[in-house]
Formats: sequence, C-alpha cells, structure tokens
Amino acid sequence: MLKQVTLGALALGAGAALIRRLSYQAGFGGQRRHASQSEAEYREAKTRILILGAGFGGMSTALTLDKLLKRQRDTSVLVVDRDNSTLFTPLLWPVANGTASPNSVVVPIRAFQRNRNFHVLHAHIDRIDLENRVVYVAGAKPRPYDILVISLGSVTRVPDLPGFRERALLFASPADALTLRNRLIDAIERAHRATDPDERRAALTFVVGGGGDTGVEVAATIWDYLESGLLAEYPWLAGERPRVVVVGRSERLVPTSPKRVSRAVQRSLETKGIEVQVGSAILSVTDTAVYTSQGEIPAHTIFWAAGTTAPRIVQDLPVEKARNGAVLVNDYLRMREYPNVYVIGDSGWGYDAQTGDPLPPTAQAAEQQGKYIAKLIAASLDGQASKPYSPRSLGHLVLLGRHAGVAHVGPLTFTGLPAWLLWHSYYLSHIPSWRNRVHLLTGWLLAALTGRETTQLRLNAGLRE
Repeated sequence: MLKQVTLGALALGAGAALIRRLSYQAGFGGQRRHASQSEAEYREAKTRILILGAGFGGMSTALTLDKLLKRQRDTSVLVVDRDNSTLFTPLLWPVANGTASPNSVVVPIRAFQRNRNFHVLHAHIDRIDLENRVVYVAGAKPRPYDILVISLGSVTRVPDLPGFRERALLFASPADALTLRNRLIDAIERAHRATDPDERRAALTFVVGGGGDTGVEVAATIWDYLESGLLAEYPWLAGERPRVVVVGRSERLVPTSPKRVSRAVQRSLETKGIEVQVGSAILSVTDTAVYTSQGEIPAHTIFWAAGTTAPRIVQDLPVEKARNGAVLVNDYLRMREYPNVYVIGDSGWGYDAQTGDPLPPTAQAAEQQGKYIAKLIAASLDGQASKPYSPRSLGHLVLLGRHAGVAHVGPLTFTGLPAWLLWHSYYLSHIPSWRNRVHLLTGWLLAALTGRETTQLRLNAGLRE
C-alpha cells in the first residue's frame, strides 16, 4: 500500500513538473519576460498610443497592435485600467449556478504582457482632455497621447421607478453572481420558514426585468440552480415549484438576434416552466410584489438585466453622443470631432458601413472592433488607407440552463444539448488563460459528479459589532 502511494505521489509530482515546465516555455508562468517602461520613456516616444480600458475591446487592440508594430522603438502602447484583471463576462453564469469559482472567470492583465511589448498602468481614470490630448489619472501624472482608444464599456442603467432602485438586484460582476446565488438560498430558507402558502409562493417567485441575452440567461440560471442544486437540499419543499417570470419591453426575446433565435429561446424557457411577458414593462416594486403593465406578480425578489449607459467619464466628453450616452463614431470607429480618437465597444455608438445596422453591444463585437482599429492604426502609421468597418458575425450563443441553450451559427440554429456543449466548448477555449481553463473544466466536472455549490458566500459580511 505504501509503495502504491509513493509511486502515485511521484507520478503526480512528475506530471506537475512537466506541466509547469511546458507552461514556462509557452509563456504562461515563470518570470515575466516583458520590460517595464518609465513615464519618461512613454513621453519621449514618437507615437504614443493610449488605450483606456482592459476589457474585450481594449485588450484586443493592445494584443493586435503588438503583433503589427513589431516592437517599433518609436511607438509606445499603454493600457490604463482601474483593475488589474479582465473579467470574462460570459462565464459569470457558471459562477452564479454554483459550478465555478469567481477567480476562474478573471484573467490578470499582467499575464497578457508576457513576451509582448505593450505596457499597463493600473490607475483610475479621472478625466479625458480631448482638446489638449491628455488623460488625467489618479495617483500619477497626466498622460499625453497621440492616438487614443476609449474602450471603457458600459454600466447598467437602473430606471427611476417607485421602489425599484431600492430592491432591484443587478448582474454584471462576480460579486453580483454570488449575490444571485445568496439571494436564491435566502429565498429557499424564507419559503422553508413560511407557514402561509401564499407567502411561500411569493418567496419562491423571481422576476427578471429585461428580455435580452442577459435577462433570459439570468432567468434560466435561476431556474437551473433551484431545480438542479438548491431544492435537492430541501426535500420537504419538493412539491413547491419555483416561479420565474421574464418581463421584456420588446415584442420578442433577444430582439437583436434573428426571429428564429427569439422563438427558440422562448420555447426553451417556456418548456422549463419559465413565464415570459413580452411587450410588457415593470411599473413599480414593493416588498411583496412587482407590478407590470400586465398585472401584479407577488414576489420578494427582482433582478434587473436590461438597459446600459456609457460610464460617466464618457458621458462628460464634449462631443456628439447617442441617447444612452455612448459616443457617436464614424465608419472608421473614430470620434467625429477628433479623428485621432477611437471609441469601441459599449462606449461607442456606430453603424455597419455596409448594412447601416447599429453595431451590437456584445463582447464579440468589441473584440472585433479592437482588432480592426489596431490594423487601422498600424496602416495609418505606414501611410496606408483602410476600409470602413463592417463586422463579421461569428454566431450567437445563449445558455439556458442544464443541457439547454440556443446556438445560431451561419444558417443553422440548434437547441438543447448540442447548443449547451457548443457554448461551454467555445467559451472554455476562448478564455485567454490555460490556468482558468483547467480551473473551469475541473469545476464543471466536480459539479457534475458531486453536485452544485450550495454554500452562501457573503463578501461584505464581517464579524464587527
């Protein structure tokens, strides 16, 4: 027995050493191979490219520029972000449904720098001075620029309805994903304590405001976590069915997608038992009910997953903007008033140069825009012209709970387990970190074998009096 344990330990150690060695060679571990850059070196560069935001658009721009500029000594690329990590937003759902850790869906920005020639400044952005080509950051001297890329994303716009802002829960961060999980556990415990059937029913009712991608995925995640995780811990509530209601203003779900995708999403939700109210609006919220244009829904929990607006720093820019505060850009994703400034992702509002359709506010679109303007910048530095921007859709994936989803790829639309597998395969391969991939895959396998995580984790809970 001791011999078997010893041999097993040696095999595991050898495997770990081999993996670690390979990761070093691939640039995923070990000492950083990029060089730091001083403020003076940045200022002295002939062309200073400043990228604000390290999300999908900003990092896509930096990584593509690194390939195209070939370490040109007269050009400096600097990425500024208030965080030291990039959130891989599509993978928040496994965090919420208890199959992944929050750390598995964020990638350190510094990890992107290995073997690359762009630089990072971890700082809060205070103000953008377009006229003088300067960006003011907290705790550091102002940074001048020759070319500016704004990729600061968006924030959730919460409507000013009676009782809404005090009670609606958002979903945009790992903390929000944990809050969703915690609130579902609170709701189950409230139903467990309730002696009145109507009170128990209201405790197990959840309203989701918003019929876009986020709204339908929140609703499906709630249903999935209750049915596949929580309710198994409360067998005496097995006869109580949770009620999940999606309320959307548009006449169909996921309105930015083709109609057949909308129909497939609604069928999948309704097959589970999730109620759908399209063409409906939330009017007010109290402690005991949500009031919509279609009537009253007795409920204690409401999630808001609709409506975004540009960050305040973008809204404050003295340029022409769209209704949601995003900057209007031309066919080259340039600011109309300042051609040396590019705005991509949710911070900008532009149109497909070929079709005239609005550019979609998705991670996929921001990533494509980042690659496009990197090529545009590199071409302009070489004195070459470029074509206007016209995106290429890679498809549309919607996760709708356990073994359920909708995938739209080219002319094909399919649902169920194939769509669920495609969703997991695509995002597992797309997250830019082998460490995260291993953690995610391990978490999913463990959840399948041993069950979901059903422990509450309150990040702001302390032991102070």
